[in-house]
Amino acid sequence: MTFDEALAAPGRKVQVLDLEVTDGKRALLVYSVDPHGAKALAQTSLPEAEVAAMVTELKARGIAVAESDFVSEMIWVRTPDGLEVYDMRRKLLEVAGERATTLAGEVIARQDLVSVTTYANGYAERGIKGWLRGGEEIKLVIEFSLTAEEDYTYSRNQLLHETAWCGMIAIEIAKWAGAKYENRI
Repeated sequence: MTFDEALAAPGRKVQVLDLEVTDGKRALLVYSVDPHGAKALAQTSLPEAEVAAMVTELKARGIAVAESDFVSEMIWVRTPDGLEVYDMRRKLLEVAGERATTLAGEVIARQDLVSVTTYANGYAERGIKGWLRGGEEIKLVIEFSLTAEEDYTYSRNQLLHETAWCGMIAIEIAKWAGAKYENRI
């Protein structure tokens, strides 16, 4: 699909700007987002001097800015009252207004979330947990890496590189809830 076709496609779309500049150009990607995940539709490469204008134009067309670390499959969208988190297969978390809803359908009231932490259970399972006022632990966003599970040479450095998204998203959730944040990876 061409970039123009992606922009004209039906459904909700977001734009993700690559953080790296190569040969004076930066990639701008368009994804569709819905309960079935974030799907890459198209990308274009723009001279650095034209990026801000294109981002502004797309925002004016209703295509919100989203973020990614370009290492994981995670895409997150800051909304006026919260945050949405997607991987390529599903919507993982919605934080909006006074509540957060997990992939499992658990609903957490903003005032009940007192702490947000990043975690890794070994190298393969990683994500974001929350602690509720009553002491209950709840997994907010989880990723499982088959590469980390199956590659005996997988290292802590790789884990740290592949989990940057955890901190970026966890900080936003903690801000939303007015909760404490801790990195435990």
